[in-house]
Order: sequence, then C-alpha cells, then structure tokens
Amino acid sequence: MSKYNIYFNRASKTFGERGFEVILAVVLAMASLVLMIFFPVAGFALMIFSYGFLCVGTKKFLLGVAIGDFLPIETVFSKIRICVKAFCLKVATFLISVLWAVVFIVPGIITALNYSMSSFVMADEDLNSLECMVKSKKLVYGHRGEIFVVYLAYFFVILTVMCVCAGLGCAMRYYFNFPYWIPIVSMCLLALFFIVIFVVPYFELMFAHIYLILKNEKSSSETFPKPKRKYTKKEQKDAKEN
Repeated sequence: MSKYNIYFNRASKTFGERGFEVILAVVLAMASLVLMIFFPVAGFALMIFSYGFLCVGTKKFLLGVAIGDFLPIETVFSKIRICVKAFCLKVATFLISVLWAVVFIVPGIITALNYSMSSFVMADEDLNSLECMVKSKKLVYGHRGEIFVVYLAYFFVILTVMCVCAGLGCAMRYYFNFPYWIPIVSMCLLALFFIVIFVVPYFELMFAHIYLILKNEKSSSETFPKPKRKYTKKEQKDAKEN
C-alpha cells in the first residue's frame, strides 16, 4: 500500500468517525480569527498575532483526534500561553519561505515544505520556535515529495469546488435570467461553505496523520539503528596493520 493510500485511508476513517468534532474545531478557530478583525483600532493586528496560537491549538486538537483521544473543544484555545512563541514561529517560517521564493521559486517551495510540520511539533512538544523548525525539517526529510503532492491535492480540490460553483452560477444566470449578483453571491457562499466545512477540516486532519506517521518512523529509526557495515577480512587485516 502506498503512502498516499495510508494517508487517505486514515484521514477518511477518522473523519467518518469524528468528523463533527474536527469540523467544529476548525470552524471555531477560523471564526475566531474573522471576528477579531472587528475589534476597534487593532483588530487586524490582533488577528495576525492570534493566528499562531489558534493554529497550534487547533493542531493539538487534531492530533488528539488522530490518536483517538477525546479532548475538549477548548483545546483550540489552550495554547494562548505560548502566543508569543507561536507568533514568532509563524513569522519566521513565513519570512524564510518568502525570502527563498524571491530568490528562486523551487527553494522557496522546499523551505515551506521543510517547515510545514513546525506547528504540529509545537502543538505536540514544549519546544521553542527554532527547535520546532529544526525538528520539522528532520521529520519531512525524504518525504517532501509526498507532502507536496498532498498540498497539490488540497489546492486542486479547492479549485474544483470553486470551478463547479462558478459553473452553477453561470447556469443560474443563463437559464433563470437572475440579476447577475444573485448567482455570484449565492455560489460564492456555497463554495465557501464546502471549503470551510469539508475541505479544510479533512486535509488538516490528514496532515495530523502525516505528522504522526513521520514521527513514528523517526522514532523507529532512532530506536532500531541500521546495522554497522561488515568489513571484509582484507579490510580488517589492513586496519590492524595500520
């Protein structure tokens, strides 16, 4: 069975069993960010600052769901104590990825993939921002291609939903002769509904499973190191003589 089948099967199984909890956690985090914009004066700044700990808290909840724990929904907000650390992590990963992308696109993508698991690391372990970035890079080493394909699938699913809704809007306009704004608004809301309620929670849960799989593989490789190379009799004799 390929890695993609494992990712898909585990995410689908968990989403089928506990999809409501996953949807509720993701929607709650996203809604909290949107509502922060309406705070007077510093609403947008507050949203940017809060994104880090809400992201880490959501991933903490998703990791619990992925391993079968029953965490309270308040777990989404449980990482507020590390808001500064989470904010620094998001800023650092964003700036480094963008700077590399400005130089060359491919190194920028590779850098973004290297740090794609850093929020899960912070949600799972009590590490500082730099340690989370370093550990994320170690976890995804050798698996960047797989993670990149999952992100591509994520993007194309969202694009497909938007294209289908756009097609439905055009059909509404053509067959029912509605005012142009009715199909646009209704189909935008429909696309937003499917993306927020189904697509984002499902793929975020899949990334939680990917993190756990990579972490287990890393632990197994450290627990059972590769056997040492066996030297030939000639090499052993040369080594003794030297």
